[in-house]
Amino acid sequence: MSCVSILSGLTKNDVPVVPGSLKILILNLMPTRQATEKQFTQLLAQIPQNSTVTFCVPETHQFRHPEKNLFEKYVTFAQIQHNHYDALIVTGAAIDQLPFQVIDYWEELKEILTWRHTHVKTSLFVCWGAYAAGNIEHLFTGLQLKHKLNGVYTVNGITMPHSRYFTIPSQNVNKRARVIAGNNELGAVVIHDPITASLYVTGHLEYSTETLAKEYQRDLRLDPTTQIPYNYFDENLCAQNTWRKSAINFYRTWLGKISSTKNQCSASAD
Repeated sequence: MSCVSILSGLTKNDVPVVPGSLKILILNLMPTRQATEKQFTQLLAQIPQNSTVTFCVPETHQFRHPEKNLFEKYVTFAQIQHNHYDALIVTGAAIDQLPFQVIDYWEELKEILTWRHTHVKTSLFVCWGAYAAGNIEHLFTGLQLKHKLNGVYTVNGITMPHSRYFTIPSQNVNKRARVIAGNNELGAVVIHDPITASLYVTGHLEYSTETLAKEYQRDLRLDPTTQIPYNYFDENLCAQNTWRKSAINFYRTWLGKISSTKNQCSASAD
């Protein structure tokens, strides 16, 4: 297991940073911020590369239920825009049924995506984050779904949970990008854009075992006709984590390439 250091908003000078670790910025757009933070840090801890993680939230977002110490744990874009990072991760958000233009931090997200071209070596966009980034950058055109795509699916050898109201048809992906995984049912699941060194993933490899179950119970309270997540519960309705191996392999490969490039650059500088 690797070492994961977390730089918080107001106490970052007190956090020990592992020398040579990958600097990762995570823009956390999920309403379950603390759970999402834990999911990513636990996953990154399974990767051989050491990492130093900074969590960021959009300053222009009107938080309905902000934690008391929100800006002690998180930085804003204005606070870190002069920094450089090895990787940027933009999480999903439970807003994929809303038009992009009504989202209060839409313009700030555009600014961050432009900023990353000069301050971040590589980027990973997750679920709605991928959907939004692809739209902003004219990389692909997604389609809204009337019913939620919900469950655990295996495509091209990658198993991951999906929880979304959109799909990205492979034929709608710009020719400059490559669809790494996908099918007709799910659309493009993993997209790579070599021009911007970016990956777009429509599922949630970072999800913990119970995350889909909690979302299902939440949706069920709002709509009693909500369908049970596909290929997720066993015969006793116990959640089964069948994607952990895929998640570790995916992030190990992605971060391994970043680390290798970083080490080569350091050796050349010496």
